[in-house]
Amino acid sequence: MPFGQLIIGSPGAGKTTYCAGAQAFLHALDRPAAVVNLDPANERRLLPYAPAVDINELISVADVMREFGLGPNGALLYCMEYLEANLDWLLASLRALGEDAYVLFDIPGQVELSTNHPSLRRILEALGKDGWRLVAVHMADASHITDASRYVALLLLSLRAMLSLELPHINVLSKVDLLGEAVGKGGGGSAEDGESEESDGWSSAEEEEDGERKAGGRREGLAFNLSYYTRAQDLSRLTDSLEALAAPRRASRFAELNARICELVEDFGLVGFETLAVDDKRSMLRLTRVIDKAGGYVYAPRAAGQASAREHRGGPSNPKDVQLPAQDDPELARYEAGSLAATAGGLLRRDGAATAAALFGTADGDIAGWGEAGDVQERWVDDRARWDAWEAMQAQQEREKRLERDVYREAGKVLQAEKERKEQGG
Repeated sequence: MPFGQLIIGSPGAGKTTYCAGAQAFLHALDRPAAVVNLDPANERRLLPYAPAVDINELISVADVMREFGLGPNGALLYCMEYLEANLDWLLASLRALGEDAYVLFDIPGQVELSTNHPSLRRILEALGKDGWRLVAVHMADASHITDASRYVALLLLSLRAMLSLELPHINVLSKVDLLGEAVGKGGGGSAEDGESEESDGWSSAEEEEDGERKAGGRREGLAFNLSYYTRAQDLSRLTDSLEALAAPRRASRFAELNARICELVEDFGLVGFETLAVDDKRSMLRLTRVIDKAGGYVYAPRAAGQASAREHRGGPSNPKDVQLPAQDDPELARYEAGSLAATAGGLLRRDGAATAAALFGTADGDIAGWGEAGDVQERWVDDRARWDAWEAMQAQQEREKRLERDVYREAGKVLQAEKERKEQGG
C-alpha cells in the first residue's frame, strides 16, 4: 500500500525546502522516499530535489500564461483543473513508483487550493480510491505567532484546510530556528524568563502590564510561552492583544467578533501545531514520528538483497550529508533494522516485517523524546547562543573521534600488510 505526505501551506512557508530535507533524512534512515512536484510554477532546474514525477511534464504555469494571457494565480488554478482532467497521467506515473512507494507531494502555495477550490480535493479522492494513504502536512511560518492577529488568521486557515481536505492532518510551525530573530531576542531570554512549565505558558497580568509594546500592539518577545501557541487553547487570552491592534474607535466594535472567532476555533478542538527546524535532525525525527502515527505508517526494514533507499528513484545526490544521531541512540531504536530494541524479546523477525518497537511506537500515545514546545523554545529562542556553542563543541569532538578512528584503522592496515609480507617472506 502506498503512503505519502501532502505538503501544503502559504508561499514562503518552506514546503519545497521541507520536501528536499525530508527526502534526504528518510534516505539516511534507509527509508525509500520520492518527491512528486505538483506545483506547475516550480522550475525543475531550480528545485532542490530531483522529482520522481513532475507536473511540468504535463503542463506549466508559464505555458498557460503565454497561451491564454492569464495571470499567475489564474494560470495555476487552470493547471490544477487540467491535472484533474488528466488523472490517468498522474495515476500511471505514481503506480510506476511501486506499490510500497512513500511519496512527498509538493503542492502549490495558493491557499485556495486547500480551502476552497475543488480540484485538489477531487485529485485526493482519486488517489484514495487508488489505494493511497496520505497525511496532510500544513506548513506555516513560525513568525506568525509573534503577532496575535496573524496567529488567529493562521488558526482559521489551518482549521479551514483541515475541514476541506478531510485527511489526517498535521499543522507545523516551520522555520522555528528563526523564531528568536523574529521576536527580536537574538538568543536572549524570552518574554517570560523563569516561568515554570507548570504555568502552561500564561503570563501574569503584572507581566502583561509591564511588558513594553511595539507598534501594532506586539510586545518585545513572545507574549506567551511557545506551548501556548502549539496547543491553541484558551484563546480568550489573545483578545487584549487583538484589541490593541485596532484603533480605539474600532476596538470595541471588533471585540465581540474577536471573541467569537477564538471561540469558534476552540469549539472545533482540532487545531494544534508541531514545530520544525528542517536542519535539526531531532526536529525532523520527531515530526517524522508524528506523521507516521497520523497516517498509520509502520516502517518495515527492507529484506535482504532488496535495493536500498539510496538506490530508489529520485533519491538525493548525497544522502550521507545528513547527520543522524549515533547508532546506539535510543531515539533511533524504532528505525534500527537489526537492533535488539527492534525485536520482541530477541525473537527473529521475518524479512520485511515491522519491528515490535515500530508497531508499538506507532500505536501508543504521545510522541516521546526531544521536541516538546519547552525544548524547542529553550533551544531556538531562550538560549540559542549557548546551545549553538554546545553543539559546535560536540561536533568538533565527534570530528576528532572520527579522525582518531580513521588513523587507527589506517595504522592497522599498515601493520596487517607488514605482517603478511613477513609471513610470505618467511
